[in-house]
Amino acid sequence: MKRCYHLLTVFGCLVWMSRAFANEGHWAWKPPEWPSIPTVVDTSWVRGPIDAFILNQLESRGLTPAPSASPETLLRRIWFDVLGLPPTEEALEVMKRSTEADPWVKVVDALLASPHYGERWGRHWLDVARYGDSNGGDENHAYPHAYRYRNWVLEALDRDMRFDRFLQAQLAGDLLPRGETESLAGTGFLAIGTKILAEQDPIKKQADTIDEQLDTLSRAFMGLSLGCARCHDHKFDPISDRDYYAMHGILKSSEIVEREFPTPAYQAVLDQWQREHPFHQKAIEEIHALLREQVDSVGAIEWEAESFDQGNVVIDHQHYGKGIGIISDPGSQDNYVEYALEVARDGDYFLEVRMAAKVARPGRLLWDGVLEEDAILQTTTGGWMPEHQQWVRLGVKHLTKGAHRLRVESKPLMSHLDRFRLRRLHELERFQALQEQAEIWEAKRESWMAEKPSVPMIMSMADGEVGNARVHVRGNPHQLGEEVPRGFLSGLTPAAAGLMEKDTSGRLELAQWMTDPHHPLTARVFVNRLWQWHFGRGLVPTPDNFGTTGQKPTHPALLDWLTLDFIRHGWSIKRLHRQILTSSVYQMSSQVEDHPGMTRDPANQYYWKAQAQRMDAESYRDALMSVAGTLDPNRDRKAPVAVKSQDPSPQDLSQNRKTYEAFSHRSVYLPVVRSHLYDFLTLMDFPNATTPVGMRSETTVPTQALLMLNSEWIQAQAAALAQQVGEWGENDRECLARLYRRCYSRDPNPEEQKHCLELLRTMQQEKNSEEAWSILCHTLLMADGFLYVR
Repeated sequence: MKRCYHLLTVFGCLVWMSRAFANEGHWAWKPPEWPSIPTVVDTSWVRGPIDAFILNQLESRGLTPAPSASPETLLRRIWFDVLGLPPTEEALEVMKRSTEADPWVKVVDALLASPHYGERWGRHWLDVARYGDSNGGDENHAYPHAYRYRNWVLEALDRDMRFDRFLQAQLAGDLLPRGETESLAGTGFLAIGTKILAEQDPIKKQADTIDEQLDTLSRAFMGLSLGCARCHDHKFDPISDRDYYAMHGILKSSEIVEREFPTPAYQAVLDQWQREHPFHQKAIEEIHALLREQVDSVGAIEWEAESFDQGNVVIDHQHYGKGIGIISDPGSQDNYVEYALEVARDGDYFLEVRMAAKVARPGRLLWDGVLEEDAILQTTTGGWMPEHQQWVRLGVKHLTKGAHRLRVESKPLMSHLDRFRLRRLHELERFQALQEQAEIWEAKRESWMAEKPSVPMIMSMADGEVGNARVHVRGNPHQLGEEVPRGFLSGLTPAAAGLMEKDTSGRLELAQWMTDPHHPLTARVFVNRLWQWHFGRGLVPTPDNFGTTGQKPTHPALLDWLTLDFIRHGWSIKRLHRQILTSSVYQMSSQVEDHPGMTRDPANQYYWKAQAQRMDAESYRDALMSVAGTLDPNRDRKAPVAVKSQDPSPQDLSQNRKTYEAFSHRSVYLPVVRSHLYDFLTLMDFPNATTPVGMRSETTVPTQALLMLNSEWIQAQAAALAQQVGEWGENDRECLARLYRRCYSRDPNPEEQKHCLELLRTMQQEKNSEEAWSILCHTLLMADGFLYVR
């Protein structure tokens, strides 16, 4: 037994030493260094440094790059790659007729400037940001403002926001210099994650929320799984539990909030509303001044609503601020309150109440037991709190000198009543005439205000109660260890030097540390992601794991060169695109036969050819609608269409599907309802929106084929396409050629033409021409020639 114990001890020491050695020498912990651009034999193939690095690796293995793809294949590839849409027939014609020596650069620049660029590449980032329009988990409440983060991502990429600023806005957009209002929406990144809203333990709920935020930001920006250090030191990477709780303290000092988001676009709409809806505030002020002149302030009676003689309402002094008390209902009942008043002299008296009501709770007014008004308290003030209180008229009553009794009733609920006042009028008829004018103007004001554009709201972050966190022993938030100063990962460079500001959370300092040009991970991770989204595989094949358990880069020198060049040129994402898209590597063919690479590098990890890639779910849906002519290409940046997210019944899910299928805009604007995603997207491998996904899984299962074959929605797209074919007014052979160009960006080869025409003629014997074309269109839209981008 003792021998076994010693063996286990020695083994544990060896594991610890090997881990420490691996961490110390791990490539990803070292800042990138400028490599020399390698020399190659075939210099004619090299368009830039990217090609030199790739070709150097190929030549060292006795491989040569595949020939370039045809112009039509390249055009289809880049359109789907950059825009997520098939090229138009016009774009194909322009490409064919171009007389420029190198028209490709012009194509690249035009597509990067397209408004559809952000819709395609924003969706890539939303995978990493685990974007969702509901909280997922237990109750699956909708996030009504999450879409503003989605829109912010799309717009930031469209205008080529620097990636360092892109990151900073997502972690600390609320703390960036004043004037950068639009960066506020970026902090939705931290706010939109999955939450267990039904968790009854608020301490555990906060700890779990912070853990989700930390794991997301570490995977998304640094390619590390920080969540592993919640209970103990990371088993493989240089992340201690102290590091985890140093960053935990930053987010513990922050809170998720909903806040107003007065963007320049909103201000423009507001200015237009004010110009188009002139309102004479001065007229109302003048009428109210005349009304005040009709009121005799001498002898006025004013009293607190809670100073009643009889009643069954509740008095609340606790929830409205120091010295503020209101009366309201204790629940659903017939509420009443009575006041004994002493009037000093005869006259016509004007009664008002100061109240707050978000929704109308009508009531009745009685004087001395006689009903005087049966429709009072119908005014709404915008909320229930003191800042929403307004003086509201209850009516005019002729009172004689002496004692009177006032009774106010309301059922089943009562507005929040704060204070009453009773004032004598000088001239009743004059007062009533002015009151009628005031009511007309106030009705105009209500109508005017009803058309006022509402201030956009966002899910965002704000600094809360600032303080350090204590270590949660074994991850238990109720078992606390030592306090850890707020900070960063001490095992990485640049070192987390300097203390946090005492009165701020530290999110801005965290964002600045992560975007330091000498940080070994941030820029590398993003450059690798962008490469992977272009080629289907990253230079580091594990895009979310740059730690010691992840795979090493196949081209480390190229990765370092791209990273440093990216930083040197202002972290520009579009410039990095342009470098990749104009390289010879990108323009290689994917269809190669009898090449040595098929045996020496069957996985194509050294990029001797292009890799055919299957469309993702959104591109397939958008492409179907695009070729069918049913896609609305305009941006739809309003709130997503309404679908049932919380406890949907089978009928709700059926209605949800109808809503999705009726939506004519691009798929990026569809709601992402966690746990109840649109089944079309699910079957086509849309990612799990509860965790960052740097690389989507790709499955090939029978249900996908059944979807394509039986979906009434896909059949409707085929029918819409067939209807267009019928409008072309050409013979079958010419229509088929044009249909191929529409769907596949090329003409059919002789064998394809033969089989398609045979199918068409067979179907025309059984059905009418449009139905026959619909069957052929459906067949083409299911084929791998449509589904794969080569």
